[in-house]
Formats: sequence, structure tokens, C-alpha cells
Amino acid sequence: MTMLSAATSEREFATVDLHMHTTCSDGKLSPKELVEKAHAVGLKAISITDHDNLAAYQEAKPVADALGIELIPGVEVSTSHLGRDVHILGYFVQENSELNAYLKDCRERRIVRTEKIVDNLRKMGVYIRIEQVFEKASNGSVGRPHIAAVLQETGYVQSYSEAFAKYIGPNSPAYEKSVETDPAEVIRLINEAGGLSFLAHPGRFIPDDTIRFLIDAGLDGIEIIHPAHNEDQQEFYRAIANEYFLLMSGGSDYHGTKPQDEENFGQLVMHYKWLEKMRNHLVHSNTW
Repeated sequence: MTMLSAATSEREFATVDLHMHTTCSDGKLSPKELVEKAHAVGLKAISITDHDNLAAYQEAKPVADALGIELIPGVEVSTSHLGRDVHILGYFVQENSELNAYLKDCRERRIVRTEKIVDNLRKMGVYIRIEQVFEKASNGSVGRPHIAAVLQETGYVQSYSEAFAKYIGPNSPAYEKSVETDPAEVIRLINEAGGLSFLAHPGRFIPDDTIRFLIDAGLDGIEIIHPAHNEDQQEFYRAIANEYFLLMSGGSDYHGTKPQDEENFGQLVMHYKWLEKMRNHLVHSNTW
């Protein structure tokens, strides 16, 4: 094998994780710590996709460069369609005032939603202080995982999963829906910021009709590999991607707070060739 073919082979099979979170949203590790963890398990390319927040990229980039890890700008944007939460992943996004303004508005809406959930809990006799939740979020995007952490620390639940099942998950008594937002608008904003838009974890109860709506709205790809997807689901969404000529992505959705996070990290990865197809799509569409 020549040196050139060996390098190509290494890149072809390199491990890539394009879905992970830091303290800039609801992750446990700082951007620096997460990049170092990625390097320790041999990941070659990653994207930090914090919820409604792009702040991690600037902190993580110098560390990634020093360790030889490709860092893809990323974000996970919260939207809803017909009353159902729909998360859109944006990759290769560049600085864009309209997208930044939208993400700031989303973070402010998160604060309002969190306050409503804490108030709902209080009415149920579950007393946690909003300040405790905000402290968990630091300066990142606040969300239900921060509430779950406080519920666990104060002894109301024994685990993260129990907090969602008993109090704050969908159909649970303290749950508050996200503000109705338009995923088609988010797809537009990501594309105009030079990026690619992907539907995150469709296996989390996203109806086929919603997927078709997103494709019609200009969706670029679908997340295939995710902890919520078994092998049959992966094949199902791969077939949809192939049928509609969509790109594919995947990752561990690492937060550092969920029971399977450590097991999944470095294991739930996507093929490097998928990342190359994403880049080629951007080049051919003259958006990056």
C-alpha cells in the first residue's frame, strides 16, 4: 500500500462524532474538556452541537487544532411543528447576524419555559429554586436537563431518567411545551449562514409526514446514527435519505449526564466519507 492510499484509507475509516454537548448548553464538560475527551478515544472529527448556542466553537477550536482534531461548527436548534418538538442540527454554519439573533431569542425563551416548569413543580409540592437551575446552566442555554440535575441533587428523584418520567418529560405533570417555532425558518437560517441542516434523532417520535414537510422545506440531511436508533431504525432512515438524495450524519449525543453516555462516546460514530459528502455538497452548492 502506498503512503497516499494508506492516508486515504485512514481518512475513510476515521471515526467522526457530529453530535455532542458542552456546558454551553446542557453538557457536563467544558468545550476544552470535551475536545480532550474526543482525542483520548481517537475521534478524528467532531462537532459540538450545543442547544441554541454557538459559543463553544471559539473556545474549542484552538484545543482541537493543537490535538489534530477537525472541529466542525455546529448547533442544535429547538423548533416545533404541529405541537411536536423537532430539533434541527446545523453544520458548517458561519457567523451570521440573523441566525445569532434567532438563537439568542431561543435562549431567552428557554428561560421563560424553565421558570414555568419550576412554578409547575412548586404547585405540585416539589420545591426547587430557579436560581439552582440557572447555576447549573452557568452561562449556557438552560433546559430541562438542568432541572433534572437539581431534582436529583435535592432528593426528589434518584436519577436523570426518573426526573423526566415523573415530572418534566412529555405527558408528565410539570411539563411545558416549547414555544411553537417554524423548522422551515430554521432550515432557511442555517442555509443562509452557509451551513447544512439535518433532522436530529428522528426516531424520537418524528412522524413520516413531518419528515416529508422538512424535506420539502429544504432539509439537507438526516441523523442516522444516534443512541435512540436501533439497527432497524438506522436502515429505515438511511433508506429515506437515499430515496430523497439527502446527506447522512450521526453521533453519540454525548452530554455526560445520561446513563449510557460513557458507553456510547467513541462508539456511536459515523463514517468519514459521510463528512466528505457534506463538504462536497457545500462546495457544489457554493455555500461554503
